[in-house]
Amino acid sequence: MREQYRKMLKGGRLVAACVLVAAILPVLFPAPVTANSPQEVVLSYDQAKQALEVRITHPSSFPNAHYIKKVELKKNGQAVSVNEYRSQPEQATFSYVYPVAVVQGDVLEATARCSIFGSKTEKLTVP
Repeated sequence: MREQYRKMLKGGRLVAACVLVAAILPVLFPAPVTANSPQEVVLSYDQAKQALEVRITHPSSFPNAHYIKKVELKKNGQAVSVNEYRSQPEQATFSYVYPVAVVQGDVLEATARCSIFGSKTEKLTVP
């Protein structure tokens, strides 16, 4: 009887240790749990400046670890530029402006890629 009791105690300690570790891991490593892809990408073109504004909404509690790492631009399906970043501004919505010469009818495309998970692409046809 005493031997069975000891085995139960050992088993109980193992279960308790596993539960404790499972509870602590999300606290120690929160970034993958809170990772999200860009929520919104909005494009606008300034004819006078010949520049494309890419407004991105991507909330992050850790903008130096979980951020928009790349913005890829295309014009009429052809790559124009790839812009890489190592962090993002602290506010959830921010903008980048890129010089791009266009003519009426050109189709601009921007893809914002998260450093951890996901991407979002939007297109704009120049009026």
